[in-house]
Amino acid sequence: MPLDPELVERYQRDGFLVIENLLTAAEIETVRQRVSDIASAAAAYRDADIEYEPGAPRVRDLAYIRKLNNCEHNDDVLLNAAKHPKILDVVEALIGPDIKLFGEQLFMKPPGGVEKPYHQDSPYFHIEPMALVSAWIALDDVTEENGCLKVIPGSHTLGPLPHSDVWMVGERADMKIPDGRIDRRREVHIVMKAGSVSFHHSLLMHASGPNRTTYSRRGLAAHYMSAKSRWTGKVEQKPAYVLLHGREYADCV
Repeated sequence: MPLDPELVERYQRDGFLVIENLLTAAEIETVRQRVSDIASAAAAYRDADIEYEPGAPRVRDLAYIRKLNNCEHNDDVLLNAAKHPKILDVVEALIGPDIKLFGEQLFMKPPGGVEKPYHQDSPYFHIEPMALVSAWIALDDVTEENGCLKVIPGSHTLGPLPHSDVWMVGERADMKIPDGRIDRRREVHIVMKAGSVSFHHSLLMHASGPNRTTYSRRGLAAHYMSAKSRWTGKVEQKPAYVLLHGREYADCV
């Protein structure tokens, strides 16, 4: 169904949009069960695409896994969630009818899971224009206590920012936006029920807190781009992105 023009305008202004209860409880339970099967090794998943919490044993268990990468290449159930018609309807209203899937990740955030500091997505994506949209599907109720997303409304209009400060994830060095570039007075916490979906612009500054509860805060994030986008990385490394809706364009992604 067409998205209310007021919601489109809100997304364009703020860089994010929350649609409550977009997926049914049964649909969410299907994905949850698949995640549990992957975490317990009852379902296949490429080991190299599994990240673990800092200091956790490299053992398949919901309590230890931080993130599942490249979901679209590893599991059809997770890929089908990214193809959900209701999600694609919203994405079409935000970026147009010709949609490709850039990628898909599942953020597990188990009890004790660490924070993710402020960053933008597009500086890590070799795609122009920097106008992708991510659909973040809540598989569990999301609260401030279990590490909800935090965003700076309107920050997507600032363009790509330097990610010049080092942030350590265990022994791995990651990068973040310098604290001096973040106006925390404007920070919004995105609290949602399972089945709700938040959509955010790939240049929106966002972060998440640690999980201080005894239950997981799982979110499946699918990243979408216009089929008119262009790959800016090395030619030989250009992936074959999946067309989800609309048409292909010559010389585009």
